[in-house]
Amino acid sequence: MPTVLITGANEGLGLQLAIQYATIGWEVIVACSDPLDTRLSDKFGELVIDLRYNALKESSARSLVDCLDGRAIDVVILNEGISGEDGLPPEAITLAHWRPIMVANTFAPLHLASLLEPNLRKGELKILTAVSSHAASISRFQEPRRFAYRASQSALNQMWRNLSVEWKSWGCICLLLEPGKFRVSNADDQGLPDTDSVAAGFRSFIAAANREHSGRHWVYDGTPIPW
Repeated sequence: MPTVLITGANEGLGLQLAIQYATIGWEVIVACSDPLDTRLSDKFGELVIDLRYNALKESSARSLVDCLDGRAIDVVILNEGISGEDGLPPEAITLAHWRPIMVANTFAPLHLASLLEPNLRKGELKILTAVSSHAASISRFQEPRRFAYRASQSALNQMWRNLSVEWKSWGCICLLLEPGKFRVSNADDQGLPDTDSVAAGFRSFIAAANREHSGRHWVYDGTPIPW
C-alpha cells in the first residue's frame, strides 16, 4: 500500500487530496495544526493517520517525524503556508509581519523535507511536492505588492530547485505545483474549477511525474511556469 503525507490537510485543497488518496486505497498521513474532521477518519478508518504539525514551530517538525517511527513514505505534499498581506505598501511591512510568512513558506518546508528524507528514501515513488504559486515567477509578474508572500514563493522555488540537484542521486523527484484559483464554496466564481478537480489534477500530475519534472515549477495541468 503506497503512503502519502499531506500537510495543511484540514481544509481546502489539502483535505480534498487526503480524501481522494484515501478513496483509491492509499494510506494517508495528514499533518495539521488542528485535529482533522472526524468524518474523514470515520469513513476511511485506519487508512487515515491524523498527526499534529505547526509550520511556525521548529520543534513541531521533529515531533511529527518522530511519530512516523521510520515509516516509508512514497509521496509528500507540503501544502501548509501563509498567504500574508493583501496589498500592503512597502512602508507598512514590519519584521513582525514578514517573519511568519517567510518561516512558514520557506524554512518550514525545507526543514520538514530534510527530516523526511529517510522516509522518502524508503518509499518506492520518492516524490516530494511543494505547493507553490505564480506569485513566485519574476518573468510572469501579474500584480503589484504582496512583497513578503512573493519573496517567500520565489525562495521556495529556489530551494526545491536546489533539492532536486542535492537528492537526484537517490531518485527523489522534487515537484513545485501551482493550484491556481479555485472554488472553495458555491459562493465563489462558478467559472473556477472546484477543489475536487484541482486535487484530481494534482494526483494525475504526481502519478506521471519523472525526473524531467523535478526542480521545475508547473501548473497541475502540465503547463510550465517560467522563473
